[in-house]
Amino acid sequence: MKKLLLLILLSVYTYGTSQIVSSDNSLWKSIALKNKAFSEALISGNIDRIMDSYMQNLVVMMPEHSTACYTNDAIKDFYTQLLAKAKVTGFNKEIYQVENLDGYALEIGTFTTNYTKNNLPISYTGKYMVIWRTSEKLDDYGLKIVGEIWSANDYFDDAILPEITDNKSPAPYDVYNKTLAAEIKDRNEKIKQLVQQRKGTEHAALFMPDAIYMPYYEPMYIGSKKINAYFTEHEKPGTLKIEAIDINTSRIIETKKAVIEFGYYTVNWADSGSSGTVKGKSINIWKRDKSGILMMYRQMVNHD
Repeated sequence: MKKLLLLILLSVYTYGTSQIVSSDNSLWKSIALKNKAFSEALISGNIDRIMDSYMQNLVVMMPEHSTACYTNDAIKDFYTQLLAKAKVTGFNKEIYQVENLDGYALEIGTFTTNYTKNNLPISYTGKYMVIWRTSEKLDDYGLKIVGEIWSANDYFDDAILPEITDNKSPAPYDVYNKTLAAEIKDRNEKIKQLVQQRKGTEHAALFMPDAIYMPYYEPMYIGSKKINAYFTEHEKPGTLKIEAIDINTSRIIETKKAVIEFGYYTVNWADSGSSGTVKGKSINIWKRDKSGILMMYRQMVNHD
């Protein structure tokens, strides 16, 4: 059993960077229309219309404080349970970026969900990343979600939240390019080493200069300067010890412009006599630098 992701008012952050204008304005507009249709379906409680947003048989949804849903049936079950426990009164996305990745589209932004639980008005705000499958032969791009993840902008205690039953289906392993998979595994092994060694500055150096990092319980960090500051502080040496860390890949999608990786992780930590295990998942967008080395371009993570 896990807590349903509901939250009593989270802080609103200003990112200090102007909104990115998509290089493909028609794609931006098509995604905005899809978001509007999804919002209407969520508010009306129409499960069939909600599910119409998702690609069949090739999809992963990564809710915060819940395990990833790797099938359409699991996603449907998630929303069925959610709508049985809360009445959604408003759902709005503010798109920050849309990028055409050649057959796929990257969308990131912020969201606000308003709803009532036990007649109590609640607002849940955060950031999100969506990967859309596109078909440029269609007027509306034939957009379907193949992956999405979201998280709050600040830490919260979910002890007061109603529980739902998590989907227990195992993560798939859909990797068709073994050479690319091995390259990504090597990069993830490097990340593991740096996290355990508490070398945050070196970890930040694995990101591209124009990268965006979207961590759990934090706002998005835009550009190498802010990403460096985050990791330098977050992974600095101290009493916290990372005793073990495991990073896995469930699916890789290769395009001409980027590599999309859906992953999940387990971290065993100890600090001043306390210890625990944290599990989570991520969507990683890799691009190659001028030397051909894979660098992190966009990354978002959250906890199960």
